[in-house]
Amino acid sequence: QITVIFKSYQDCTDQKVYQAVTDDLPAAFVDGTTSGGDGNTKSLRIVEKVGGKYVEMHAKYIGTTVYIRQLGHYLTLAIRMPQELVMAYEESQDLQLCVNGCPSSERIDDSGHLPLPVMGQLLPQGGAAAPRLAYTLETATTECHEKMLVKDIYFYSCVFDLLTTGDANFTAAAHSALQDVEALHPRKEHWHIFPSSGGGGVGKDSKFCVSLRLVCLILVVF
Repeated sequence: QITVIFKSYQDCTDQKVYQAVTDDLPAAFVDGTTSGGDGNTKSLRIVEKVGGKYVEMHAKYIGTTVYIRQLGHYLTLAIRMPQELVMAYEESQDLQLCVNGCPSSERIDDSGHLPLPVMGQLLPQGGAAAPRLAYTLETATTECHEKMLVKDIYFYSCVFDLLTTGDANFTAAAHSALQDVEALHPRKEHWHIFPSSGGGGVGKDSKFCVSLRLVCLILVVF
């Protein structure tokens, strides 16, 4: 499930809440409206790009764009927002991926391992099992390379997810995350993020976030 809350802000918009779950990606907020703000120029609006599969939210008054997609049984989230908005939070608030990074349980450690549930148990709540294959490192690498030619963290997260889940939907999810970067980030030189080892692989000193069941991408605009 994904919940996005746009708080009430001066005369720009009343509070708006958006909720999506697997197989239910609405093109409206929970109150049934598709926009916020007065007048013809709405400061907040939802645009349905692909019915039931892909929606965008544009909040002009805070310079923020949100993409939500469903790929297989999984939801993906991409957000672009200004740096000052990202940093404007209190310690009492929930997990801040932009500021604190991924939880330690979702980071590959120095030995290249990530604590995971039992193989085959990574299913969205209420979702039916997707077809699962027994990938080897070679077959996972080949399949991911067909979608992503550059061996960056999107490529390696794709390989990792195929090896740990056997679910081919993660190939599309990783590719979608890369496409969202290209659409949202204004600077092409930052589209590809590489492991810190610089050797084209997941090296000893590299740590990057692998998002399971929910692929989340947050871009900070400087």
